[in-house]
Amino acid sequence: MTKSKLKTTNSLRFKIGLFYSLLALLNIIFFTVMIFENQSDLLLKNFQFQSENLANTILADLQNIGLTKERDQAFEVFRKTLKLYEIESFYVFDREGKVWLREPSTSIEMSIPESVLKKTKDVSSDKEGNLFKARYNLDLNEADFTVDFLLPIQSATGEEIFLFTHFNISSIQERLKQLYIQVAYAVAWGIVFHLIFAILVYRAIFRRVGILETASKDMAEGNLKTRVDWGFKSEDELDSLGRSFNSMAEEIETKVNTITRLNHEINQELQIGKEVQELFLPPNKRYKKFNIGKIYRPMREVSGDIYQYFYFPEENGQEFYGFFLADASGHGVSAALVTVVMAMSLQGIMKENHDPISAINLLGGTIANRLQASFFATGVFVTFDEPGKVKFVNAGHNAPFIIRPNTKELIYIDSSGPPLGMGDDIQYSLDTFPVSAGDKIVLYTDGVVETPMKDGNLYGLDRFANLVLENIEKPNQEIVELAMADLDRLHEEYKDDVTMIIIEVPA
Repeated sequence: MTKSKLKTTNSLRFKIGLFYSLLALLNIIFFTVMIFENQSDLLLKNFQFQSENLANTILADLQNIGLTKERDQAFEVFRKTLKLYEIESFYVFDREGKVWLREPSTSIEMSIPESVLKKTKDVSSDKEGNLFKARYNLDLNEADFTVDFLLPIQSATGEEIFLFTHFNISSIQERLKQLYIQVAYAVAWGIVFHLIFAILVYRAIFRRVGILETASKDMAEGNLKTRVDWGFKSEDELDSLGRSFNSMAEEIETKVNTITRLNHEINQELQIGKEVQELFLPPNKRYKKFNIGKIYRPMREVSGDIYQYFYFPEENGQEFYGFFLADASGHGVSAALVTVVMAMSLQGIMKENHDPISAINLLGGTIANRLQASFFATGVFVTFDEPGKVKFVNAGHNAPFIIRPNTKELIYIDSSGPPLGMGDDIQYSLDTFPVSAGDKIVLYTDGVVETPMKDGNLYGLDRFANLVLENIEKPNQEIVELAMADLDRLHEEYKDDVTMIIIEVPA
């Protein structure tokens, strides 16, 4: 069954219409049968009465007419007497079944049926026990209201002869026709009555229900100006429902317009917030030798991820490069505000002290004091200040990893302390690793590895690390774009901001 057919058969209008049609049909059939049966019984009783009355009348009228075998004057009186009772055809025969006279007249000889001859014994005056003999024989055919009439009469010579005729009672036939016409009128009136009632019910109920249904669908499709209007003249429950719908629709339109206006204002403010947040993101110009590959995709306008680059020349002729990536708890506006606090705080700290351990310890204390443990953030700080070495401070962040392209070796850097902001007296440790030119350091947030996929699993660190490793010979920006494309292809939905950074150890 198609969807449209299923919807039609499940319609209340269809169910009630079908039920009403069946009920109307049964009602018409019931009353038609009742009328026909009652009238048929009366008609049958009337038929029996009129048949007996007619037989007695004919018996009385014909007893004194003496017939011969000739079509004489007596026969004409006999024939005209029967014609008065609308009897046009008959037979007059003796006990042996020989036909004396017949009407209409014909030269063809005929014999009386044996069944009729047997009945003559029941009405013959020679019957034994004639005290109880029948004066005539009537066979009533109730199917077509006709009568087989057998009557003994005296001939002119005193011989007993018999009249046999088959006739119908015209008044009964006419009554039967009238009965059929009355039944037809009753059926037609029943159909018209139920049709008129159905139209009235449709106009009074289903038309207004249909208008309400259409208006509800229009509202659901976003046409908030939809209203119902059928005049509201009945002042019944449906009129009250229609007015309630219009009041509800007007209230919804007002609320939605208010929400739309506020949402537009919020989006404008978020766009400003995005632009402000992007001011804290560093450019790549000073860090070209690291061949940085970067993907930064907020889930909304503003992001809970933040990255910072730092460069400071040292007094001993060395150069200090620092790369910081953090992920504030949550996402959206609250997380974005935390990232701004972090970025401003870290920039101020780094101007005073380039030591990564001191910087992270001070940053954690600042967040804890300013935000009073209401928010926290994970972060990783990667620094280059000695040739051939890279240093990591991991504050509860997803484990970054080093890839050595020559050996395909992966080194994961575990966390060296809890997330930033969990307390103001937490001390973090520093991990140092030897690196060679061309080694690649991969930083990422949990929006990468914890994104749900269509198969029900998470994207995962192994999948991400293997994809980077398989494409390690490609430019860093191309690698992160391939990873992002793979994530877009497999993901079910994004539940967090996504940031990926690949830093290549310079020569």
